[in-house]
Amino acid sequence: MFYRNSTKKIFAFIVASTALFWVYDRSFSAETTQYGAVVICAAIQEKDPATVLPNVVFSKADQEIGWKLVNGEAYSGVDSHRFFLTVEAPKAGVEPPTIDVVWPGVNIERVVGAKGDYEIVENGVRFAPGKAKAPTGSFTEASFGAVRLGVFHNWDVRRCGPYRDGPYPYEEIKAQLNYMLAALEVCRAYGWTETDKPDFVDHINLYGFETLFTNGHRDFPPHFHIMLAWDGWAAANVGHYLLDSKGNIVKNSYWILHEDVEKPHLPGDVSRYTDKTSRDVFDTVILPDGSGLTFSKVGASKEYLLRAGKQGAPESVDVLERATNSSDEWKKLCEVVAFDDVEHGKFSSKAVYTDGSVQTVEFEYDPDTGAKR
Repeated sequence: MFYRNSTKKIFAFIVASTALFWVYDRSFSAETTQYGAVVICAAIQEKDPATVLPNVVFSKADQEIGWKLVNGEAYSGVDSHRFFLTVEAPKAGVEPPTIDVVWPGVNIERVVGAKGDYEIVENGVRFAPGKAKAPTGSFTEASFGAVRLGVFHNWDVRRCGPYRDGPYPYEEIKAQLNYMLAALEVCRAYGWTETDKPDFVDHINLYGFETLFTNGHRDFPPHFHIMLAWDGWAAANVGHYLLDSKGNIVKNSYWILHEDVEKPHLPGDVSRYTDKTSRDVFDTVILPDGSGLTFSKVGASKEYLLRAGKQGAPESVDVLERATNSSDEWKKLCEVVAFDDVEHGKFSSKAVYTDGSVQTVEFEYDPDTGAKR
């Protein structure tokens, strides 16, 4: 979510983009009804499902109502793992149609977002789409006191939008996971993971980025987030730490949502996060060489450094500490490695401390939705 739409209304739980990657020749009206769903392919196929275009078939009665498939990759599209679709009627409040998705030669595993049951039929599947938008995203959130960790599960077989063509950001994906979990350890050091009532308003979000082009969300280029949020998503300080192909941090596109302000913070610039009560909570500063950033609570006796490990941020990120505003040498606190098995739905991270202690985060999830199992 690097580029911004000035209305801030396209993307409800994070932010939206100023320049959608795809251009649409249509506008949506309140006098329409939309439903979406996702048809999931089985893992083993004789041919790549993306090479066989599916066909959406409506009944004669639904054709007379005016139901049609909405084109444009923000609404309908096919990749090697799924067909996501949006259908629309030119009236408000219409019940969803029952459609046939004809997809010859493709082994269909299930439908996500169907209203009720679905039926596997010859050359396809029959169902009624039941979601307001095609549920294309795969996202899991875990809470630790006043900190929320948000993991987008990026799988290269369902790349979309600006990630469909060209090199896939494997290194950036690994780096952002390591940075997010290292930031969690800093939050742990400051005691923010132990209480849901910290000495600031309201909570911290540590989020990644997604390559799925979910409902037009142009989450590009690769980055991770450190955010201070309150009042839902109506107000927040949002840091977008942009990554290069080696996982180095290029800059922080820092947004103050409630003031509609965007500030490009380059290496060496201080990004100060201030809460609803105007309390200064914490600062971050990107290192001059892009290999990490300092993360320090305002007024605390210690400050922390998130720094790429010896093999680079995609392999690990170290957390170091020292007395605040001192010239002391940074001392290593822990090494953090995170791994997301997106095909099988297993996330794990390990922070190994120099004193021998270990902090882990582990959960299993539905690979196609991110729902915890």
